[in-house]
Amino acid sequence: MRPSVCLSVGVLFFLGIIPSCRMRPKRPPRWKCPTSCNCTIDNVLCDGSNYIPTTYSLDIISVLFTSCSFEEISDDAFLKLKHLEYLFIENNNIKKISGNALRGLRSLIHLSLANNHLESLPSGLFRTLTAIKHIDLRGNPLHCDCQIKWLVQWVHGAGKNVALWPPLPCEEPPKFKGKGLHELSDTDFYCMSSNIVQRWTFKLPSLSVKAFEYNSEQYVVITHPFEGRCTFLEWDHVAYQFRYYDTIKGISVVSCLPLVIGKQLFVVVAQLYGGTSVYRLDPSPGSPSAFHRFQHFPDIRKPNDLESFTSAEGEHYFIIADSAKSGASTLYRWDGRGFYPQQQLPRWYRDTDAEPLILSGSPHLIMSSGSQRPLVYRFENKHLERLTDIPEAWDVYAVKHFTDAEDGIFACLVRYMGDSSLVRWDGSMFRQLQQLPSRGSHVFQPLLLGQRWHALLGNDFGYTWIYQLEKWKHWEIEETNDKEGPIGPLVPLQELKILEARAFTTVQVRGRQFIFVASFGGDTVVFEYVEKDQAG
Repeated sequence: MRPSVCLSVGVLFFLGIIPSCRMRPKRPPRWKCPTSCNCTIDNVLCDGSNYIPTTYSLDIISVLFTSCSFEEISDDAFLKLKHLEYLFIENNNIKKISGNALRGLRSLIHLSLANNHLESLPSGLFRTLTAIKHIDLRGNPLHCDCQIKWLVQWVHGAGKNVALWPPLPCEEPPKFKGKGLHELSDTDFYCMSSNIVQRWTFKLPSLSVKAFEYNSEQYVVITHPFEGRCTFLEWDHVAYQFRYYDTIKGISVVSCLPLVIGKQLFVVVAQLYGGTSVYRLDPSPGSPSAFHRFQHFPDIRKPNDLESFTSAEGEHYFIIADSAKSGASTLYRWDGRGFYPQQQLPRWYRDTDAEPLILSGSPHLIMSSGSQRPLVYRFENKHLERLTDIPEAWDVYAVKHFTDAEDGIFACLVRYMGDSSLVRWDGSMFRQLQQLPSRGSHVFQPLLLGQRWHALLGNDFGYTWIYQLEKWKHWEIEETNDKEGPIGPLVPLQELKILEARAFTTVQVRGRQFIFVASFGGDTVVFEYVEKDQAG
């Protein structure tokens, strides 16, 4: 036996794991020793072998492979060695191990795979090693991706009492660079593959779609402008699909906003002609609709968007964005008996969109308009006060925001002419991160699908694109040298064959997640977001 090889096993002698090879007498074997190996009655040492032997003595308790040229360990490589206690596969060129390579080793106490070229290990590799006490993975460049999620779970679960010498610190992906295996948890890995599948179609073009919950039931309201109505759908717990619930009729309806206040359901209906009305759910026997007009506001000339928010004191508000040339967007407050004007914003702005959000723990509002950059208002003392604007953001039609628990507050800015953009709040203002080509777009909507944020970009001259927000190490825009333009955290994921999309919303029911798409030039389409675990 060569001294260098003996030293590797000898270290375990001083640790009290196995006897030193120098002290074990070599005896004539009762079986044929494999070529390129040295054998005693209960030990095998293969130095420089180009294969794994298939014949062993059934009494073997220790096997060592070192400086060998084979690159893979196949299923059931040691199946007959039911008494094997020590298996050393060290300093080789091994790149792959099959999932059942260690099957049958129920007596194995010590396993060393040190100093190979393993970048991943198959799920459940150690599952059948019921007697294992020590595992050595040192010197292997394991990739810290979904292929080792199972190993992280095993280390903190079934294998928590096994002494583990970990592999090299993570090199990939960048977010885990330098971390050790014990520093990771299974929550660090998102290992789902996803697909968006079309489920249903509801006839007639639509301008907006909103999901809401009332009395623990899930509803969706769709705005049909040409038909002049708000159509309500409810989830059918028997048929496992959405069904018709009720309708509110109007004239050139552009938006239907549900408001749940206590045990009451109100719906604000904005019309191009005839003003804006508030309806209340009040089922009456013999009535054609369960919704009845509660209030009417005739002064709004050209409503373009409806949004609601709740103040820090728990008061309910909604705002109508008025895009008329001399119109004024108006904020309304619920006083317990009805909705009444609380504040008018400056006229002549031609506001197209309102977006409530929380910044620094307090309510704010972003107003988009056709005359200036989007304005950020702070809401305090029951009043909207101008705070700042979003720089480099002219001709923005609408703003939709989202909050990521780790990376902060983002907003998607959509332009009909020009590129849409992703911006991020830095504590005092929104700064641009990324631009996306979007000529002919009215909506750039962030949605939380599964556990990850996505952004859906509609287009009047093309199909809808879905982008996925990736973890990004640069929180400022980064120019590329090619013609593709800037890169950033939003990456293309999937195309939906929907033209002239105007709004998107999601609703979750019975463990399923659906995406409603309002299309001005086609039907309202419902997709389902489906995930599959791809962890190793």
